[in-house]
Order: sequence, then C-alpha cells, then structure tokens
Amino acid sequence: MIDVLMSVLTFFVILAMSLTGQVIEDLEPPEVSKSLSESEQPANNVNNLPPTFEAGLNRNGELLIENTVLEEDDFLQAIAQFLETHPQGQVRLNAHRQLNYRQVDQVLSQLVEIGGDRVLLVLRESD
Repeated sequence: MIDVLMSVLTFFVILAMSLTGQVIEDLEPPEVSKSLSESEQPANNVNNLPPTFEAGLNRNGELLIENTVLEEDDFLQAIAQFLETHPQGQVRLNAHRQLNYRQVDQVLSQLVEIGGDRVLLVLRESD
C-alpha cells in the first residue's frame, strides 16, 4: 500500500514541477565573438604583475628580509622605502606555521599601517 502511495506522490511531484517551469520569451543567446588577431590580444607576460617585496617571520619570531634577520625598525624602514618607490607594489609576509597568531598579527598590523591594502599574508603548505 505504501508503494502505491509513494508512486502516486512521485507522479504528482513530477507533474507539479513540470507545470511550474518558467518560460522566458524573446531571449537571445549571446553571440560567439570572433577570435582576436595576435595584435589585438592582450599581452600575457610577467611584466603586468606588480612588483613584490618578500618579507618573513621565522620560527623564532625574527623578522626576515632576503633570509637576513633585521631589527624591527630596519625591517619597517625597508618596507616603507619599497612602498614609496613602487606605488603599485605589494608586500608579502611569509610567516612560519608554528608561530603564535598574536605575533603574526602584530607584524601585520604594523605593515598595514605602512602599506594599507598592499600587504598580504602568504600561507604555504608545510613541507
């Protein structure tokens, strides 16, 4: 008996779904654009990327630039100088995964004060 009821219910559900479908009249699909010639295609080269400055925090919480440990003042000054000379530049902070979030947040807050929205935190898979 339940099988018969489920079959009737399924029939009415399918019927209701097919009757409530919306039909959009006078809809024109977009046309396929012609392929661009080589001179019209945008250049996909590395020169379009903004310059980046790689900074880091090692396992001990020390500030790094090019694998050189720096004091906080020197670190912030180097980043400020980079951002002044490269208005479109980005600063990428690579922090060690075992660092406390509070340490990373402190450095990020200082970098945001200097560079605003041009500061990125980079996360990488551990090796």
